[in-house]
Amino acid sequence: MNKIKHILIIRFSSLGDIILTEPIIRQLRASFPDCKIDYLTKPAFEPIISGFFNVDAVFTDYESLKGLIELRRRKYDLVIDLQRKFNSWWAKNIIVGKKNVCYDKKRRLRKKIVAHKTSDSINSTVDLYNTIFDKLKIPYIFRVPKLKTSKSTGLLVSKKKLNVVIFPGATHNTKRIPAEKIISFIDNYEHPETAFYLLGSNQEEYLTAKIKKATNKLCHNLAGSFNLVELINAIDEADVIITNDSGPMHIAAALGKPQLAFFGSTHVALGFKPLNPNALVLSLDLECSPCTLHGEKKCPLKHFNCLKQISVEAIYESYQNLLTLI
Repeated sequence: MNKIKHILIIRFSSLGDIILTEPIIRQLRASFPDCKIDYLTKPAFEPIISGFFNVDAVFTDYESLKGLIELRRRKYDLVIDLQRKFNSWWAKNIIVGKKNVCYDKKRRLRKKIVAHKTSDSINSTVDLYNTIFDKLKIPYIFRVPKLKTSKSTGLLVSKKKLNVVIFPGATHNTKRIPAEKIISFIDNYEHPETAFYLLGSNQEEYLTAKIKKATNKLCHNLAGSFNLVELINAIDEADVIITNDSGPMHIAAALGKPQLAFFGSTHVALGFKPLNPNALVLSLDLECSPCTLHGEKKCPLKHFNCLKQISVEAIYESYQNLLTLI
């Protein structure tokens, strides 16, 4: 293993899963201090990996034969597949590293968890990623993602003492707590010297606009205002982060921010919990939860009780507990 001088990591998506690969890079640096580490991903994630991860080069031309042949010419000693899908299998077979390793996704266990056929659980996706070191017979110590940002950039514009950032969206509908819960949380309690910021993607602006229009408190709608690098810096400026099970949840965790995360159709037992001692998770653990691995458009039982029945009082109580961490 001492002859490994050039490593390629493959992970194409999604935002949260990309963030969770950071400990793998740190471990590789510790295990192979003289090696070069490259990363193959989707173009959308290149700024995050280049700006926040300790890698030497990031490549994004993964869908063309030309791009993969260029990577083949770099003659990798080790290719690490942290995606484990057909596109990553195809890529690594074109690139042809001297040694290839693929992480254990534990597909069967995850299917059993979703089907409620086992009481076993997965602590974290990072632990699954770390199975590559078991295959390489290398001990590993890093299990929690860490991100460092630049100093405050003033992306959160309020002069209030407390900045609370809320991400009401998520990729799938069954991972989104109803907007009415967020509105009630903001409006029905006293929040002295507090400014709320509603963040998300351009596609989620309709949701953040709905919340801003319905609340009477100081609430800034900044959905779609930041690129991914700015988004990470904005999260770092916040005092408290409130999210669903989503990419921003993992960013907040990697920054060590006091955070509250809602889990509904998905579940922490599937390995998706925020790896952060300053995190609180609200999940009702209904008999039907989890009903999916990554979320769906609609509740299969048509009641959506996993998130509908989370009380606003419980949200506020958790929020008050987070304020003690600031």
